Amino acid sequence: MSMAHAKPFVFTCEPEWEFIAKEIGGDQIRTVSATHGLQNPHFIRVKPSLMSKIKKADLLVCSGADLEVGWLPLLLRNGSKSVQAGQIGHLLVSDYVDNIEIPEVLDRSMGDIHPGGNPHIHLDPEIISKTASMVASRLALIDPENRQIYTKNLDNFESKWRSAMLRWKSTGKSLAGKAVVVQHKSFSYLLNFLEIQTLTSLEDKAGIPPSAKHLAKIVAIVEENPPIAIIRTPFDPKSPGDWVSNKTGTPVITLPFTVGGSPEATDLYKVYDASIQLLLQ
Repeated sequence: MSMAHAKPFVFTCEPEWEFIAKEIGGDQIRTVSATHGLQNPHFIRVKPSLMSKIKKADLLVCSGADLEVGWLPLLLRNGSKSVQAGQIGHLLVSDYVDNIEIPEVLDRSMGDIHPGGNPHIHLDPEIISKTASMVASRLALIDPENRQIYTKNLDNFESKWRSAMLRWKSTGKSLAGKAVVVQHKSFSYLLNFLEIQTLTSLEDKAGIPPSAKHLAKIVAIVEENPPIAIIRTPFDPKSPGDWVSNKTGTPVITLPFTVGGSPEATDLYKVYDASIQLLLQ
């Protein structure tokens, strides 16, 4: 930090990591998120305001696994020395957890694939717990004077989060074994946690709008094995899911995906609460 007692400034790529930073850092830190809950984190425009903020950052927390590959490298060129790769202030969560859906073959003809696996890791509650611990450790190194506060906040968060995980498992118990159609593999970690099956994807190739031929195949699959819903994020295009829903009668559900993804999803607890309630309905 540039000043002896300045509050650490945490620059996060997505709202879920800003939420965790605030839970652990409390009043001892300042935070910002580069994206909001209604934005697709794969694609954002790097504004001068973000350039200015990352220059002052003491800690960077992002998903990694190439989720931000289209814009984070540009930001980091202007970032402070503290948040560059290899520094204590550089935390890409995917580097420290077990990612799922790592492709066996890397072929760009398959669409927008992620070599490091599915980057939407914040929808695995165990990964949230691990991230909170990592954020607490990094903050303690950056700001040792407040180490005890960060440790206490982590303990409090862990206690609340573990209780919430038990509640979510209990509440969502009836969903186990059910199936959904996904628009994009945005919810794979949440579906794994709830033991929900993915029947098929509206996308034939990741990140590429589906063809009419592919959607016709989806209709046949859905009619043969009816799922409970077609699920999508607030920023997914609506027409593919709506078209399949009109053909099959399968309801379309927009899950909040992250903090700020719906009016109810004001924090990460409520993202999970709202998502499970929507699936149950």
